[in-house]
Amino acid sequence: MNRTLEESGATFAVGIISAVNAATGWARVRLPAYDNLETAELPVLQRRTHRDKALDLPDVGEQVALILDRRGEDGVVLGAIWSEADPVPQSDGPDVDVRRYEDGTLLRYDRKAHKLTAEVRGSVDIVADGVVRVESKTRLELAAPETDIQTNALSMSGYSGGKTRATGTTRATLRGMFYVVDGDVIADGVSLEHHIHNGVETGSGQSGEPVATE
Repeated sequence: MNRTLEESGATFAVGIISAVNAATGWARVRLPAYDNLETAELPVLQRRTHRDKALDLPDVGEQVALILDRRGEDGVVLGAIWSEADPVPQSDGPDVDVRRYEDGTLLRYDRKAHKLTAEVRGSVDIVADGVVRVESKTRLELAAPETDIQTNALSMSGYSGGKTRATGTTRATLRGMFYVVDGDVIADGVSLEHHIHNGVETGSGQSGEPVATE
């Protein structure tokens, strides 16, 4: 039996997104319970729209809940709801907040384990007009096949009596001046400041290679 929205007096409905207008943040909804009647463009409920702004629109084909006026001419899309086509994914538990994107990118926070995980299937850009500060109470690890640092000045410091260590099997090239203040440079046990040479003889001959500092 065919019914109109006015006859049923419906104020709540479930439908399928049929079109999305990203420029306005509105969408059209197809209503299977009413002979697939398509609504006019309706606003999609958002978290913030005034001083702070957020935009999260449903996809075409996504099942949503909406509120309509008695005539079905005006209303608002409340948001997406699970369906047979899009069932609830396997839950990580009530303590885990997860957002999975179609391309495989994952944002996950476990409040019980106090762990934030971001798995991005692409690039990550962080741009700031001010200072970017990264601090760890235990250890900071960086791992990449190649690391490129572009800066006009590079400063490294540690606690009093601490050490700065670099290990690896490849070469490092420095272009420009390199200053060591209040310290020494030691390469394979040979001190730049205090090394000695073997095979030293008087005259114009050359001495032997530097000897490792004991």
